[in-house]
Amino acid sequence: MTQIENEAQYRWALGRVEELLPHVKDDTPLDNPYSMELDLLSGLVSDYSEKYYAIGEP
Repeated sequence: MTQIENEAQYRWALGRVEELLPHVKDDTPLDNPYSMELDLLSGLVSDYSEKYYAIGEP
């Protein structure tokens, strides 16, 4: 997956990020599978959020 394309994918990715968070701490190695998946998914979620849920300037 190179980007989240719809709301269903977004919700799935958010849920998976929440599942991964307890497995990744500040001292978790970057090459740990949980850490790598969390990094990838959080970037995709962030990109989608900025595109569709951006908070405008006041």
